[in-house]
Order: sequence, then structure tokens, then C-alpha cells
Amino acid sequence: MLKVLVIAYYFPPMGLSGVQRTLKFVKYMKDYNWEPTVITTDDVGYFAHDLSLKKELDETNVKVIRVSGKDPNSVLSKFGTIKLPREFIRKVFNKVSQTLFIPDNKIIWAKKAYQKAEELLNKESFDVVFVTAPPFSSSYVFSQLKMNYDIPLVMDYRDLWYESYFAFYPTPFHKSANKKLEYKTLQAADRVIVTNRKIKEKLLSDFQFLTHNDVVIISHGFDPEDFQITEAIPKHNNRMVLTYSGIFMVYNSPEYLLKAFK
Repeated sequence: MLKVLVIAYYFPPMGLSGVQRTLKFVKYMKDYNWEPTVITTDDVGYFAHDLSLKKELDETNVKVIRVSGKDPNSVLSKFGTIKLPREFIRKVFNKVSQTLFIPDNKIIWAKKAYQKAEELLNKESFDVVFVTAPPFSSSYVFSQLKMNYDIPLVMDYRDLWYESYFAFYPTPFHKSANKKLEYKTLQAADRVIVTNRKIKEKLLSDFQFLTHNDVVIISHGFDPEDFQITEAIPKHNNRMVLTYSGIFMVYNSPEYLLKAFK
């Protein structure tokens, strides 16, 4: 069986969407002859903890190595699940954080995770390193593996980095620095995985050394085991039911869809 070292800051018992993508990847890797080892964060304070995901992880018997860091979530670990702050406060915090840290406030954790990865790579062999982001500090720090180890490196983009809608650049220096870090990171990657065509097109446009085959789309899927319903819910012939399993934001507002129903 081939061995993959997975670097994922967001991982159970944390919840929310980014956690589920990586968990489900790891859960089914053995079905494709890949044995994963995961390096993730230790206990942190976070907006959502999902014990069902933790239980699902435990049932996989995947080796998980937890590394503590000095990021804000680690500092708040004693508080466990934290109430999501009001939007205004959250935006202020994000702007302060992106001003002080490049590329993000997980950089210290990423360096500690890198040290742990080096310990593992010096003891045992892996066939590939898989880094999922955000946080993109993990992507950049682990891009340095190419200089020290002859091992394929795969970068998983759950969101955009330099061109992200969430990015805040208080100065031209911040913007330039992030693009340079992303450039170096992508140059080190053997393959880049993205969640949708838009991200792929952005990367190919911004970093023209990338080829079409360098960037692979693996969209968000679903786990059939999560939908083993014994009895289907009766349908109402006089009612249309629309399901959107995502987050509404400025750039993907339901406004125009709802207006069309009027």
C-alpha cells in the first residue's frame, strides 16, 4: 500500500465544510491503496466542533499526529467551542490578522507541523505529501520540502489564495508578498487540486507556468454513508423544494434567484 502524509490544519474534532472535505478524502484513501498519516492541530478554540466527525475519524483507524501552535485558535483552546462573533468584529479581526501575518496567522503552526513532518520523513518513507489549504501558510512552508526531500507534493486548494474574495491587503507590499509566496508554492507543487473550474482558470491565468494538466478539479462531493435513510420523506406534489448546502455571501447571494420567483 502506498503512503501519503496529509497536512491539514482544519480537521476533526473541528467542524464546518473545510474539515469534511479532508476527512472524507482520508476516510476513503485506503479503498484506493493509499495509507494516510495526518498531521493536524492540537486542541483549539473554534466556532464549531463536531463530535460525529471525530467519531467517524476514530472508526477509520487513521494515524493522526497533533501539533500545537501559537495561532489565535490555540491560544483560545481552553474555551472550547467559541461563539461566532458579530460580522463587524470578525471583519476587523481578519483585517488586523492579515496585516500582521503573511500569509496568515497559522504560520507558526505550519512551521511546527513542518518540523514534525521532517521527523517522520527521516524515520519512514512516504510516496506523496498532500497539503490542503487554507491556511495557505501550510502550503508555503511545505513547499520547502522539495529542496530537502525527493517526494511528490500535491497542493489542495479549497479556496483561492492571492485572488481570494476574503483577502485583505492593507499595502501593496502585502499584496505583492502573497503573490510571490503563492508563485513559489505552485512552482514546488507536482500537482494542484482545486474544487471548481473558476479556481483553476484563475490559477492558470495568474501563474502562466502552470499547464492545464498541472491543475486537477476534484469538486466537493458527498459521502453515501451520510445519507443512508431507511425511509424516504414523502414528496408533496404541490410544493417545490430547493436545497442549497453552502454559505450565502456577497458574491453568491440568493437575491436574484429569489427575485425571479416573484
